Amino acid sequence: MSQPRDALETPWRGVSLGGWLLLEPGPSYPLFQNHLQPDRTQARCEWDLMKVLRKKLGKRGTEEVMKAHRDTHTTKADFERIRDSGLNAVRLPFGYWVVTDPRPNEPYVGAALEYVDLAVDWAEECGLQLVLDLHGCPGGESPEAPCGRRQRPESRWHWKHWDRGHSLKVVEIIAKRYSGRSCVTGFEVCNEPSGSIPAATLIGYYSRAVDRIRNSGMLANQVAVVLPIFQRPEGEDGFIERFVKTTRGRHRNICFDVHCYHCFENLFNGKTFAQQLRAIEENAEMLKKHPMVVGEWSLALGVATWCTAGDLEEETIRSIFAVQQLEALKNASHGSFFWNWSEEPGNKEWNFQEAHSDGMFSREPMQLPSWDGTGLDPLEEVLHPSSPDPMFYYGDTVCLRVFYGRYIEVLGRQVAASWADKGEWQTFTLCKPPAEANSLGPSIQAKCPVRHRDIIRLRAWNGSFLAVDGETVVTTRKKNGSLMEFKVFLDSSAETLRHGGALFLKSAATNMIVDADEDQEGVFARYEDFGNWQELRVEKLPREQKPSSLAGLKPTAGVASNGVAAMPALAEPRTRITLKRKAPES
Repeated sequence: MSQPRDALETPWRGVSLGGWLLLEPGPSYPLFQNHLQPDRTQARCEWDLMKVLRKKLGKRGTEEVMKAHRDTHTTKADFERIRDSGLNAVRLPFGYWVVTDPRPNEPYVGAALEYVDLAVDWAEECGLQLVLDLHGCPGGESPEAPCGRRQRPESRWHWKHWDRGHSLKVVEIIAKRYSGRSCVTGFEVCNEPSGSIPAATLIGYYSRAVDRIRNSGMLANQVAVVLPIFQRPEGEDGFIERFVKTTRGRHRNICFDVHCYHCFENLFNGKTFAQQLRAIEENAEMLKKHPMVVGEWSLALGVATWCTAGDLEEETIRSIFAVQQLEALKNASHGSFFWNWSEEPGNKEWNFQEAHSDGMFSREPMQLPSWDGTGLDPLEEVLHPSSPDPMFYYGDTVCLRVFYGRYIEVLGRQVAASWADKGEWQTFTLCKPPAEANSLGPSIQAKCPVRHRDIIRLRAWNGSFLAVDGETVVTTRKKNGSLMEFKVFLDSSAETLRHGGALFLKSAATNMIVDADEDQEGVFARYEDFGNWQELRVEKLPREQKPSSLAGLKPTAGVASNGVAAMPALAEPRTRITLKRKAPES
């Protein structure tokens, strides 16, 4: 049994209005910048900001500040500009306290349903579809800021703190209030619920929420119910399989919300630009299998991207990234929403208006070279090309990138991996051990490639050598000793060290593999594993690399310019959704 892959006749192609009815530091930046905490730092969530305001201004003053914010942050003019940008939908995040009064002893200001009423009216008048998004539930569906309250340490929050009964009441109030409004074509029942919530508990809430929505008049041929999947331990496929097994596929016009960000956690900080584009391809395949909406996406990229895109300009990188995502998002049965409509000025990664104004969405998507996942991806050579000779020889200077996107650096005797640059202090010369070097001579060394299982030394920019001191990698100026020697291990498809290739360094003295930890200052050699987190990528210096060339990447066949502004807006509010049943693609 599989979940029916219902699809919208006109999938959502929109933006979120984050920061209006649930405050977050980026999109609500004036409030957070103007009302600092006692230690002069910005609050990290609405809960903490409300505590600051109440202490500073009292109850009435806080209510006046919030009314002024809600009156001005988003207006009908925003809805008109969204329509004129060629988009057809808006996702409206709100906290439960906008619907009902806050729970006892909570600092939020509510209720404020009149602003949701305005959003519905404006969407209808502008011919936009509207997805109502219960972004912050009673008790919080996670310990993170997007639900209204950021709690640290995270152990202060437990999934049982989420009041699912109260949440269902809020869902029912909203569903009954807006069930007759034709522009409301989606209802999201929570946002980014914690992965610690048991699957059975989350599925039970989802199923009951769908029933409440349908019984309140929002029928399956009118409103899609959006169910978030966020950092689930069983993965997207596993969670959906369990959902279908539990519900027996009885719910129609539901879709699972995934947030396709490319900038968080070590996984995406460590990806090259080519790997980021390949990840987009993987997202496209996922979207083909299930009823899905990409509820949030942006132009933000992990740190390794910027040193692995050759000589491409930042604007070119972002625009390529933008349109490749747009092309992939076409596979989502229910569409997608960019996060966010507004953001701090100058932050076009998250600010649709600035990105659109700068033409980030206007180039044509490219057809990437095929690759079976083995060996060096040909896309790497297009975007991050080597010198005419990609091999490394003894005497060559290299940069070493760790798994979370930073480069190993030497400052004095300290060795770390803190910065995503390729500065002088992050360069190393490949050297043979003295005895072997003396027997070969410098001219022969310069013609010797570095091979799998070679013993090498790494001379830093300041003349010192990397060495092992216990479990820590340090530098030394000693000339002899195995503590300065490392055995090279390449992946199974490589015999010689090449630009962009994977490398493990094993201490000749301790037999431990070199590693770095993003949460711990330094570089280490303390485990015998050959894990992904110990893999280094070796790269030529920027001045030695060939220029990037996009000439070989042709536009995707049959695709015209993908400019967002070219997309026609809906002439009038939709009154019905026609469900197009799509079979999952194999």
